[in-house]
Amino acid sequence: MAAYAVVLSGVLLWGDLDGASPWRFLWALLPVIPGLWIVRAVQRHVRRSDDYQRLLLLQGLGGGFAVAMIAAVTMAFLEIAGLQISGTGWFIYGAGMLGWVLTGAVVGRR
Repeated sequence: MAAYAVVLSGVLLWGDLDGASPWRFLWALLPVIPGLWIVRAVQRHVRRSDDYQRLLLLQGLGGGFAVAMIAAVTMAFLEIAGLQISGTGWFIYGAGMLGWVLTGAVVGRR
């Protein structure tokens, strides 16, 4: 997470993401590299957890995935209808993460 924060800070400060240079696309993708380490950490956590914790995590991820897919389809239809929405990807990401958290909380209370 620290590497992600450092890379993201560098990109926001020096990446010139709203400029005209073709290098801005490379700068925009740099935070993905430490983000891949987060995926690895989650995989290691899943391998070390017991069956019940895996079940809860899988149910939470499934709920988040379903919410993200519904959000993606909703945004796509709105764009087809002509509504120009800035930050569509962030909306879908946020909806999926919120779906994961809420589903995890609900299945954890059972």
